[in-house]
Amino acid sequence: MNKELSAADTMKLLLIEALRDKRLDETDKQKIIKLADLLGISKTKVEQQLHESLADADASQDAPRHFDGKALFLSACDYASADGVLSELEKKHLFALKEVLRIEDDWYRRRMQEITILCNTSKDEILDDNADISDLANFDPAPIIAKIIANIEKVIVGKTEVIRQVLTAALANSHALLEDVPGTGKTMLARALAATIDCNFKRVQFTPDLLPMDVTGTMVYNPSDSSFTFKRGPVFTNIFLADEINRATPRTQSSLLEVMEERQVSIDGAAFAIPNVFFVLATQNPIEQHGTYPLPEAQLDRFLLKLSMGYPDRSHERDMLAARRNGNPLAALRPIVSRREFRSIQQYIREKVTIAQELLDYILALAESLRQHPDLVLGPSPRASIALMGAVRAWACICGRNYVIPDDIKILVGPVFAHRLVLQPHALVKRVTAVDIVKAVSNSVPVPVIKDAGR
Repeated sequence: MNKELSAADTMKLLLIEALRDKRLDETDKQKIIKLADLLGISKTKVEQQLHESLADADASQDAPRHFDGKALFLSACDYASADGVLSELEKKHLFALKEVLRIEDDWYRRRMQEITILCNTSKDEILDDNADISDLANFDPAPIIAKIIANIEKVIVGKTEVIRQVLTAALANSHALLEDVPGTGKTMLARALAATIDCNFKRVQFTPDLLPMDVTGTMVYNPSDSSFTFKRGPVFTNIFLADEINRATPRTQSSLLEVMEERQVSIDGAAFAIPNVFFVLATQNPIEQHGTYPLPEAQLDRFLLKLSMGYPDRSHERDMLAARRNGNPLAALRPIVSRREFRSIQQYIREKVTIAQELLDYILALAESLRQHPDLVLGPSPRASIALMGAVRAWACICGRNYVIPDDIKILVGPVFAHRLVLQPHALVKRVTAVDIVKAVSNSVPVPVIKDAGR
């Protein structure tokens, strides 16, 4: 049960500060009596308490001092925010204290904004399933991963490889970009993943008139008590679908930079944490270019993988049609994995999935070869190398191994590196793609021989 800053608590804080030196002048007495009146406390009771507290005052002491009103107000704020919750009643008491202490409006608004920021985020959402599992030695992620993939395949037919790669990005605690024509199942894949993991899902349609505050949230002024309350945007969720992200302006696109990398949103100098399970799945249409804004390199670098759904083959599309005879199969999808189980797999990957030094050197060799490639202006950054290392460890776990093999790197080097490269003009003229360059380099760099991949 949360402990509120009650009227009695507010008065007690005022009395402690006022009577610190057992001295009180008439002005301060009137402040105390006025606060008691605002809080509904008996004037007689307060006067009696003041009389008893001052009875043993040392007459030889210096003249009475005026207590520090701002310090007192901050103490009340600390008390009110101790449990991470700021109730409407507490706001009322703090406002009454502000009026009695004659605190400036601007200073009061800043302090209330700060305390509101501290208490704005729901602990249930941010700290959900926060405890890591204790016994990794006996933990087997394979059955859980198999259930996730099988459940998603009830909706997304014939795209097992794409499902596994999207799941790789999520388990690597990163994000994925799907570039494909409309109708291939990009949105459906995000919804199916959210339904399977039992987590919150929010979708935002990115358009040219979309503002950053429409994504991250904004501070809302409350005129009744001159305070600010942070209204969280849709990005405060577990799985966030940024649909057609390239249709929003660069300003709105950049609103995702911080939250994707640092897992927080900064508003007015204060940081708001997001849920522990957080995955951004963005989509864009490669065909329509009118009214779009290409993602800058900094934004592309935030995505672990860039993937394409592609059209299903005839047999899989037939199965899809059959599944839709009786409605949307997504409606019948039920959560089969908790967020804590999902986070346990992430922890398992971090702590138990190994990658040999030879394979780390292999990643570095691929990155260095691309940086020196004559058809590239910009090669993969060190962050890209780190991203590839994290991706292949998650992929190895999905494949049922606790160690990485060279094939894992060869499979993911394209989806991880290609979208981070910037091509020379002459390469664009020759219609050489980044995927082609990564594939050629991957085939040219010698694959190391690993004697003990699991060490």
